[in-house]
Amino acid sequence: MGTYFLLALLTVGLVETLFLVGVRQYYLANIREILEQQAKLAGSFYEQYVGQEQIERSASALLEGFAGITAARMQVITPEGTVLADSLGDLSPLFMPDDHWRRAVAGEVAAWQGKLEKEPVLVVSAPLKTNGAVVGVVRYMTSLEPLEEMIRGLLFRLLLAGTAIVLLAALAGLLLANTIARPVEVITRAAARIAGGDLNVRIPKRYNDEVGRLADTLNHMASELGRLDRLKNEFVSSISHELRTPLTSIKGWVVTLLQGPPSPGEWRQGLRIIDQETDRLTEMVEELLDFSRLQAGSITLRRKETELAGLLENVVSQMLPRARRLGLKLTLEPVAGLTVFADPDRLKQVLINLLDNSFKFTPAGGKVEVRTTAGKGQVTIAVADEGCGIPPDELPLVGTRFFQGRAAKSGSGIGLALCREIVQLHGGHLKIESSPGVGTTVYVSLPLAKPHITG
Repeated sequence: MGTYFLLALLTVGLVETLFLVGVRQYYLANIREILEQQAKLAGSFYEQYVGQEQIERSASALLEGFAGITAARMQVITPEGTVLADSLGDLSPLFMPDDHWRRAVAGEVAAWQGKLEKEPVLVVSAPLKTNGAVVGVVRYMTSLEPLEEMIRGLLFRLLLAGTAIVLLAALAGLLLANTIARPVEVITRAAARIAGGDLNVRIPKRYNDEVGRLADTLNHMASELGRLDRLKNEFVSSISHELRTPLTSIKGWVVTLLQGPPSPGEWRQGLRIIDQETDRLTEMVEELLDFSRLQAGSITLRRKETELAGLLENVVSQMLPRARRLGLKLTLEPVAGLTVFADPDRLKQVLINLLDNSFKFTPAGGKVEVRTTAGKGQVTIAVADEGCGIPPDELPLVGTRFFQGRAAKSGSGIGLALCREIVQLHGGHLKIESSPGVGTTVYVSLPLAKPHITG
């Protein structure tokens, strides 16, 4: 509001000042031009008709001929400064700047503006010549007080008009400020409620302008925060259940083994289950720690040139026994000669996680494939299965933090998110395609360490 008022005040003040200066200069220029024309005319008349007489004799005649056609004061003066004739009858000398007088005596038409006896005046002097020689000076002098009075009156009227304009501008600025300030206040209060944890608040959108788009953005932010908060809560509940299951098994077998002397078979079975559940707990904790480090940006990759075919063969060989136990067919279609600049351990972690997901959702007798293709400076690793697929409404959310699908075998919600983060750290990207009842394919694209030559 203050800025708008100041802008209106400066604009009106500048326009009025320029207008007043322009009006004053316009009238001054007109007055000066009229006086110069009269002075030149008197000088020309004197030179042509009465210049043969002495200036002392012809001064009165010149004054009688020209004083009646102008409202300005007219004087005829000798080159020495003696006033010979005055339209007001006052023959006393008047103070004039030396430069002005010298120019007139030298044969120029000279003009001067200033104050004589505290009165603003404009004086124009022209030479009187006889046979080309300056024998006197004719001087016209007019008061500028009427002009100053007119300017003062005009200034007063402009100040009144300017005040009205500024007040109207201030009123318009107040209305405009309210149209901006009120929505901003609503947005500010809503943002404070969001910061306080109320993620259900929504901001009404009044107009499709910058403030309206800000309201849309904050509403979207609140919606996303609410969704992430729900996913986080579901994740905490799920991970608590996931951790409780192996702990329950471990606790149960420990109690069993402590109650009495078990048989050797029970010892082996109990210790084997404890070992398996401990490994399961370790993997889950490591996964959580890795995800936490990635989110904090504290993971550093140990990257080096890695031959991709050998790494894929190693992963597939490691996962093949499990695939056979589950009744799955695991195949690999590598491309030889591909090298990526990557952390082999982290890349292996991604591939094992993807294969583990495929194994979970692919029924016995199904097939899981690992394929590689190269082109345009990058290599794409595809892990495809013949599982149940992902519903279309869940597909955009798969791989985001904490998201857990509706499928019974959905995991903790951080496995694919962790894979995506690791791939992005390598300068690549992860893409998921799926059709319900057909299967899912996950594409991992990475930049090649050096161009791939085919042929």
